[in-house]
Amino acid sequence: MRCPKCLLCLSALLTLLGLKVYIEWTSESQLSKAYQGPRDTPPGPTPASPEPTLPANLSARLGQSGPPPSAYWNQQQWQLGSLPSGDSAEAGDCRAWGAAAAAEIPDFESYPKGLRRFLLSAACRSFPPWRPVSGGSQVAGCSGTDVPYLLLAVKSEPGHFAERQAVRETWGSPAPGVRLLFLLGSPEGEAGPDLSSLVAWERRRYSDLLLWDFLDVPFNRTLKDLLLLAWLDHHCPGVSFVLQAPDDAFLRTPALLDHLRALPPSWARGLYLGEVFTQAKPLRKPRGPFYVPGSFFKGHYPAYASGGGYVIAGSLAPWLLRAATRVAPFPFDDVYTGLCFRALGLAPRDHKGFRTAWPADQTADPCTLRDLLLVQPLSPQNSIRLWKQLQDPQFQC
Repeated sequence: MRCPKCLLCLSALLTLLGLKVYIEWTSESQLSKAYQGPRDTPPGPTPASPEPTLPANLSARLGQSGPPPSAYWNQQQWQLGSLPSGDSAEAGDCRAWGAAAAAEIPDFESYPKGLRRFLLSAACRSFPPWRPVSGGSQVAGCSGTDVPYLLLAVKSEPGHFAERQAVRETWGSPAPGVRLLFLLGSPEGEAGPDLSSLVAWERRRYSDLLLWDFLDVPFNRTLKDLLLLAWLDHHCPGVSFVLQAPDDAFLRTPALLDHLRALPPSWARGLYLGEVFTQAKPLRKPRGPFYVPGSFFKGHYPAYASGGGYVIAGSLAPWLLRAATRVAPFPFDDVYTGLCFRALGLAPRDHKGFRTAWPADQTADPCTLRDLLLVQPLSPQNSIRLWKQLQDPQFQC
């Protein structure tokens, strides 16, 4: 009788012990699932971002490990040591590069007018500041005491007065550690009205317009990037981060600042952050806005952050300028930025809070912006209305 009782006690003890282990294990498992760390910050240790480098031969980094296709861009990139220099106001070396492109691309005359004009002057990247007849100076640089933590560099066009004013009154309004600048080409235009006097007044009134003397057309947006980088290198080298976005974007500036300040230093040094496209291909529809002829480029695009809004580390400005002298010109500013980052051995970081194809039917609901950092596009009217709703202390979702 004693043995069966012993076996029964032993079995009960083993059952209780097993139950205890199971309860402790499931409790720890549930805790680990419940705690995900702060939103929008990397959980735990993060791998260090590589430091930028620029090897003598960029072909392998830019995806050309063997003889390139016959497309003009691919051939140029394979052979390119550095782009020619020259004054953009003269028919110098930079114009010769464009003339060679026109002569060597067999179907160049069939390209859309804007693309042909881009290629003819694509190597011309040194443009003087635009100044009105009445004179005046460019905006001030950053002094030692007012270097911004975040520079809002907004690409605009001379006629977009309403868009600029909406930015000033909403997400670009004055805030500690933040500075706003608009990037524009010449307001004298080509076929439209001469907006020089209005833009000159606006510059005097707000002191936030960076103007250069080149034709402000969509294919010249890359010029705004490159001239901004040169301005940063000379006049504001200490800025920590730069947001580059068009004037129809809407930014939750405090939320972006919180995100940037929470980044590990290893991420921040090489930051290139936005809505990242990793499998993009050239569009071959001739009348489309992003048409790329097969005779100009073949292959896939690099991973790049959408031009609807992205953030880069300010310390990368001189590196990107150096890379741009070694990367053959490309007509789309965001793709070209991706190529320059790839040339430096750096990759973009995707953030789900950047939405650069914002549906028009969602603009009426500010609650949809709660977990986002940037949306684009929004009209000036919608931007102001949303900003007022989000600033209202009584606002609740």
